Amino acid sequence: MYIMELQKPEVTAMPTYTLGCQRQISAANYIYYADGCPHPDRIMQEHDFVYMINGEWEILQNEVPFTAMNDDVFILHAGQHHSGNKNCTPGTRTIYFHISCSPQDSFIGNAPFPGSTLPPLIHCSSFPRVKLLFQELISVRLSPSPNKDRKINALFDLLLLELQDSCAQNSHTQDTLLTQAITLTAQNPQKFYKTSDMALLLGVCPKTLNQRFREAYAKTFYQYQMEEKIHLVQQFLLDYPDSKLQTVALNFGFYDEFHLNKIFKKHTGTPPGLYRKTLTANTLRPH
Repeated sequence: MYIMELQKPEVTAMPTYTLGCQRQISAANYIYYADGCPHPDRIMQEHDFVYMINGEWEILQNEVPFTAMNDDVFILHAGQHHSGNKNCTPGTRTIYFHISCSPQDSFIGNAPFPGSTLPPLIHCSSFPRVKLLFQELISVRLSPSPNKDRKINALFDLLLLELQDSCAQNSHTQDTLLTQAITLTAQNPQKFYKTSDMALLLGVCPKTLNQRFREAYAKTFYQYQMEEKIHLVQQFLLDYPDSKLQTVALNFGFYDEFHLNKIFKKHTGTPPGLYRKTLTANTLRPH
């Protein structure tokens, strides 16, 4: 096991965790603190990841306090001094795991290898997949699967990337309007939402909806939805080469085969039937 040397902290330290490394989890589980207690005073040679299911807890890393509440994540970096002066609230529940270091992990950031740069405390209430990944890591670690180590490494990389996304979103004003609009269109591929209809569902005016999409994606809601549909049709044509175009049109919210042909050709330069033949002949997948 790689032993991480103690790295002197900097005021603006932003640790980096290398992706694609072989790691091992030495301990992982759910913990319930009936009466509350402070965090242990220690320096570990592994990273300590803690998900707060509920409760409140102040933990110090190199004497700097961080207070986590429901759906927050602590990342306590290996080789650093961790302690607690206060008890967590009674009834606090957490998920934790201790995972081995990579020689390329860095407490002061600027790692020369691809990785996720993450602060010690991350708010994840808008990213439910973070909790699911913690739970899956616990489940896999306890399983008898012969592929346990590979699964753990894959899940840990996914967790790092999800935490990175959470940090990126937290650094801006969270736009739940976009999230709701995108989720509705993704969950209902057979529907084609007019901008006015989607705006009505979300309780805003069409102008506001389009403005938010332009700010985030440099396109209107209609343009975003259409491009996503074209991508879905491209994949469907390849996966189901014998499907009728009328069926494809109905599956993805187009009025009929003629409507699908017109829109598809406008966006790709090729009618869907010819596009499918070309893909099939060359065994290519759409990008």
